[in-house]
Amino acid sequence: MKAEIITSGTELLLGEVVDTNTPFLARELAAIGINVYHHTTVGDNPARLLDAIQLAEKRADIIIISGGLGPTEDDITKMILAKHLNVELTLDEESLHKVNRRYQTEKLSKGNYQQAQILKGSQPLKNDIGMAAGIYMEKEDHTYVLLPGVPSEFEYMVEDQLIPFLMQNTTKNNILRSRNLNFYGLPEAKVAEELADLIHQQTNPTLAIYAKEGIIDVRITSSGQTEAECTKMLDEMEKRILKQLDQHFISYNSTRIQDVIFEQLAMKAESLALVEVNTDGEVIDSLAHELEHKELFKGGLYFTQHVNAANYFNLETLQENKKEQNEKMANKIREEFQSDYGLAVTGWGENQRSYKPMPEQAFISIAKAEGEVFTHEIDLTKRTYFARWLLALKVSDTLRRFLLDLPQLEEE
Repeated sequence: MKAEIITSGTELLLGEVVDTNTPFLARELAAIGINVYHHTTVGDNPARLLDAIQLAEKRADIIIISGGLGPTEDDITKMILAKHLNVELTLDEESLHKVNRRYQTEKLSKGNYQQAQILKGSQPLKNDIGMAAGIYMEKEDHTYVLLPGVPSEFEYMVEDQLIPFLMQNTTKNNILRSRNLNFYGLPEAKVAEELADLIHQQTNPTLAIYAKEGIIDVRITSSGQTEAECTKMLDEMEKRILKQLDQHFISYNSTRIQDVIFEQLAMKAESLALVEVNTDGEVIDSLAHELEHKELFKGGLYFTQHVNAANYFNLETLQENKKEQNEKMANKIREEFQSDYGLAVTGWGENQRSYKPMPEQAFISIAKAEGEVFTHEIDLTKRTYFARWLLALKVSDTLRRFLLDLPQLEEE
């Protein structure tokens, strides 16, 4: 099965907007065994968009077009495809109702009606983020997919709508099932090297590796005639992967490190509080974001200056007592919020190699109610950049390993 991706928008050709949709979609398609051999970008021009569609039909089974579904006159994708396939445009009542609710009026503009239109005979793809519905249509020997160009809407609809549709409809006698294994602590190239033999030998199931802000996902996709057959292949391949990478495995599918942390806390009815100093506040932000067990995160404090944190907790700020001070803050924050665990994260110094401000050293201390304190020191002097999520991931993985009684990763 072959697919071609067409991105529509003059802003892409002019370099005003960077296309992130194509690489994202190409990875998702590869992970379910659909090959992509061509990417095409065209401007908001009817003739050139039609040319791109006709060319794609000659060399692909599935044509996926991103962009051109908005309410303005240059949003032409639906009209061009409808004319090409000789089908009418019709209103999707659910999309129309959604637009009515959004603008709280029955008197909608022509552009709003345009957004609520789909090709007659097609399957609408729900857009829970934006206004424009996507379209999935099978016509003769081809499948046509239209998706909005806004990356947040596009990515959500690919994962939530398109991939399930493709997995259900593009295999005649077989079913496709996928499983994501998430790893932390190894670069993408190292994961590929460790799994090289499995990748080179793959037929069914297939493997796809991709990186997302420090987390490496390995997606396994199996094809079979029954659920049991697919599950057996997934289980067997998972065992082979974990044999190589077990020390770095964190979770399945969309489960994040912080989700693992709070699931573990929930199992023991335990809670956490956090204090963060001179680390840009990313640790608190990441741990508290979209929590399922909100009641287990008792609270957190962030200080931009060590002196302010020391004053708040009545501590000294001597450089030579960094580790001791961090451990005291972990105990203090635990006592203040009456939590089972206190987590203190402090950054020290300034990395002279980094082109963005970042500390050169960080301390992570975890204090338990029984008095035990664990401290992990991180050397950041080798880093030449500072992504905000970098330290947050290190802290989260350190805490996860502590709670699960796993060995800590050695610093690079």
